[in-house]
Amino acid sequence: MQYFPSQWHQYQQEDHLDGKLKAVVKQLSILCPEVERFSVAVYDAQTDQLSTYYSTSSADEAITRYQAKLSDVPSLQMLRDNRVPRVINELLSLESHDTEHSQRLLSQGWRSSYTVPMCYSDRFMGFLFFNSKKPDVFIGEQFLHIELISQLITLLIHDELTQTKTLKAALKSALALTSGRDIETGQHLERMGYYSRIIAHQVASQYGENDQFVEQIFHFAPVHDIGKIAIPDHILLKPAKLDASEYELMQTHTLKGAAMLEDILQHHGLDDGDPCRILRNIVLSHHELLDGSGYPFGLEGDDIPLEARIVAVADIFDALTSKRPYKKAWQNEQALETLQQMAGEKLCADCVQALVDKMDEVEQIQALYEESCV
Repeated sequence: MQYFPSQWHQYQQEDHLDGKLKAVVKQLSILCPEVERFSVAVYDAQTDQLSTYYSTSSADEAITRYQAKLSDVPSLQMLRDNRVPRVINELLSLESHDTEHSQRLLSQGWRSSYTVPMCYSDRFMGFLFFNSKKPDVFIGEQFLHIELISQLITLLIHDELTQTKTLKAALKSALALTSGRDIETGQHLERMGYYSRIIAHQVASQYGENDQFVEQIFHFAPVHDIGKIAIPDHILLKPAKLDASEYELMQTHTLKGAAMLEDILQHHGLDDGDPCRILRNIVLSHHELLDGSGYPFGLEGDDIPLEARIVAVADIFDALTSKRPYKKAWQNEQALETLQQMAGEKLCADCVQALVDKMDEVEQIQALYEESCV
């Protein structure tokens, strides 16, 4: 099994995660042709949420945009706690299980599975699932190949998540420079990420986006206002409505943020790929409105990137429901009514409806990241 080191170098030469994982799929088909697919789910410890992230399946077979609390799936929780893989060489034995995942596997004809807790330096990241439409596949020499491939996939996922988190950390470090001067608290930034993920999770399939898109929205939405670092205190902290000239200067935070972002991306050697594209669009375009009345470029309709439309809804909702020096926090119902009035004209109607449909999840986030002073 000397292929592993050389193949790792080959995979690292690929530009993006999709390319790297497609190279893994090719290697898997050679070494283990009876293993027809693998998929990845990532874990968020703050919300105990397990979310689909990647699948090699065709669209009609892939389990996408699926989330579950790990505490609601005892079998997976046990694997996480014990850090041990699980082999099921006959999935028909799961017929009595009523989880959506198990039932989907059986209905699609899968007969055996191998589930691996993805861990790196004792950090649990999620699960890796291998499946075959034949029973008794995960045994013998072929099983040894799959064990190595699972380690390789874990490393690739770790690298991707680490790059995203490194970039997010760099941006949050820059945002920390505004600590004590910006009214938007750390709780606001955390809520922004979760609200944006709730919306993205609902609309991604409709717009042809994948689970990785959803997770990138989650990580990057909180740094949408990085350009406010460059806004003077007398404007940023003004406890009243801005006048026309002040508002015009405040609007420059999107362009200033985009310029700062380019410096940070180049400094970290991260100036290419989908994550950077999504991040750029969020920072630059989250104040664009469907009717062209937004800024900085007055984009209209579908010319506004989906990620920016998502973050716009999340940002406005949290601003309305948060206390500010010049206003009280609105009730959720009042804020939703305002968003619905804006839907279709200024805000993406699908994104607004996604938030309306998931108010139970929104309220959980509000309870988790409640403002320290009200």
